[in-house]
Amino acid sequence: MNETVLQIRRAEAADAGPIVALAARFADVRPDWRSDEEVVSGTERTLQDAVREMRDDRAVFVAVDGDAFAGFVFVVTETDFFTGDPHAHISEIAVVRDGLGAGRALMAAAESWAAARGSRYVSLHVTAKNARARALYERFGYELEHSRLTKVLEP
Repeated sequence: MNETVLQIRRAEAADAGPIVALAARFADVRPDWRSDEEVVSGTERTLQDAVREMRDDRAVFVAVDGDAFAGFVFVVTETDFFTGDPHAHISEIAVVRDGLGAGRALMAAAESWAAARGSRYVSLHVTAKNARARALYERFGYELEHSRLTKVLEP
C-alpha cells in the first residue's frame, strides 16, 4: 500500500503550469450566467500573475507527493470592511485528486501564513453550486458570514 507523504512549500516559477492547469476545475461549479471560458481564462490569468509576481501581501503554496503535484492554494491579504484591519483571504484552492489530504494541508498552510502575519481571521468564497466544498470548509471551522447575490442586467 502506497502511503501519501505530502510536502507543502511556496510555489516556484516551475509550478505555474500545474497550478494553471487546475483552473478548469473552477468552471465545474460556476454560476449559470458565467461561461466556462470566462471562469477558466480569468482564473488562469490570476494564477499566472500570482506565481509570476511574488509579493509580501500574498502567497501561493503547493502540495507535492514526491515529485507529483497534488494541488495549490493562493492566499491574499485583504482589508476588513468594518475594522479596516488586514486579514487573509483564500482566493483559490484546488487539488488534483480528492482524498489525499492535500486540501486539508493547503488550508492549514494558508491559515499558518495568516496567523504569522497577524491576521485575526481567514475568509474565502465558495460558489452556491459547490456544496461539497462548502461542507468541507464548515468541517474545518469556517462559517457563513454573508451571501452575495448577483443579478445579470440585460443590455
